[in-house]
Amino acid sequence: MNKTENKKKENILIKAKKIVSIEGWSSEIFSKLQKQNIEKKDLLYFFPDGYKDLLEYALQSINEKLKFKLKTINLINFPINKRIKKILLLRFDILNEDKQFYKKTFNHLLLPTNNKISKKSLYNSVNTMWYLAGDNSTDFNFYTKRLILSGIYTNALFVFFSKEMKNVEENIDKNLKRISKIPKVKERISFIKDNGPKFLKSFLV
Repeated sequence: MNKTENKKKENILIKAKKIVSIEGWSSEIFSKLQKQNIEKKDLLYFFPDGYKDLLEYALQSINEKLKFKLKTINLINFPINKRIKKILLLRFDILNEDKQFYKKTFNHLLLPTNNKISKKSLYNSVNTMWYLAGDNSTDFNFYTKRLILSGIYTNALFVFFSKEMKNVEENIDKNLKRISKIPKVKERISFIKDNGPKFLKSFLV
């Protein structure tokens, strides 16, 4: 995709954010975007499978922004828990820029019909964060690390959408500390299952 196409695609997302922030996600968003001078042929070209393609693009753009922000930060000298905390906070800084949009998106993802997109998005999110933290594991730890971070991240999302950023950091600190004190991986996973929100539990089956 060339620069012109990227710019067009990003412009569609910018206009979609304004609509979704007020009205939420729906299959009608393409017709609403056309009223915002977005051409139908561009919508069909960039998002051939409909509005859920646009939804997935919006979610993936968070990962791309996170990668860009971390280019100027040297995390390698920090212990892994501090790397993960920094990455999580940067991610929430990105979400905070369009908080109402992401709140509407998050609520939409809670619908049972969006379970597949939710799982895919959550996996891509935590996988990206571990990659940026410098994780190169390929064994059983690869999956357990992502499962544990899924719990911490999802729990922090609920705090983020109902409270302030300072509460998000407190929540992340608390859960990172609690997880670090549980010695065995299986016990950590059990902790996530027992203490995580209902939203996460569907990801653990």
